[in-house]
Amino acid sequence: MGNNKLDTKTSFHGAMADPAAFAKRVHLLWIGVETNDPERMKSGLEGLNAALDEGKVQHIFYESPGTDHEWQTWRRDLKDFAPRLFRPVGQQPARSARTLD
Repeated sequence: MGNNKLDTKTSFHGAMADPAAFAKRVHLLWIGVETNDPERMKSGLEGLNAALDEGKVQHIFYESPGTDHEWQTWRRDLKDFAPRLFRPVGQQPARSARTLD
């Protein structure tokens, strides 16, 4: 993506052009970011999140507060991500809460 904004209607050969059809094919699109990530990486993932929101593509954007690319981040990410794998389709919460544990 670089500095280009994701166009959900045309990117990935239009796979996300129809958000409802995409949600039937992809049951969980999960994106995690650390709040202390390098600015370029963090802003890129925040831009991806905004584009998915704008395109109404169902996804989870999880922020691990106060961490870098480190063990604590992976621990939090796994704690949020793993249980979602076993939830029935359509029962994913819209957003993850920021947690400090």
